[in-house]
Amino acid sequence: MFIGRERELASLNRLYNSGKFEFVVLYGRRRVGKTALINHFIDGKPAIYFMCVESNAKQNLENFSKSIMEYANGYEGDMSFLSFQAALEMVFRLSEKERLILAIDEYPYVARASKSLASTLQLLIDKYKDHSKLMLILCGSSMSYMEDHVLAYKAPLYGRKTAQIKLLSFDFAETCGYFQNFSAEDKALAYGIMGGTPQYLLQMSDKLSIEENIKST
Repeated sequence: MFIGRERELASLNRLYNSGKFEFVVLYGRRRVGKTALINHFIDGKPAIYFMCVESNAKQNLENFSKSIMEYANGYEGDMSFLSFQAALEMVFRLSEKERLILAIDEYPYVARASKSLASTLQLLIDKYKDHSKLMLILCGSSMSYMEDHVLAYKAPLYGRKTAQIKLLSFDFAETCGYFQNFSAEDKALAYGIMGGTPQYLLQMSDKLSIEENIKST
């Protein structure tokens, strides 16, 4: 069940509906629901979703290539691009014809493995942004990396973003939306125990009492 995030979804949809090149930096600590937000947003839209892995550049390039081929051809091919520049150039070319979302999740993993990736993105953004319909989303859980290597003044991608979203934990009102079967008192207790971190809230069921939830977790 997807709840909350109305403000963030409204911002993403507004950017998507602009029809022009958009570059969104989405970041926040682990377990706050970044991936869930991305998947909910791109559902039903033309999109390439790439989840980076904490591995080498070769493995990430192979996975990225499969994501592109699945979008372009409707199936996962065995072909792998020779470089991230070639793969990204393909995405930018596809986006010249139609609105397209490229969501790179856990970007720090691939950026650390491929040191030139940020500069390559900078090059291609500058080359294509005026006639591209791409909506690029870079997402990361490493707060320090996203702030120092994507958003910072000295970072290659500085000045290219059109929006940034720092995703925070749910507030009390959003948490209440998840526990619809709890009494007001139990909602307050659940929030006091688990906080507003979505991944932790998923471990509780409003079909059980607070005591039963505590015993079962």
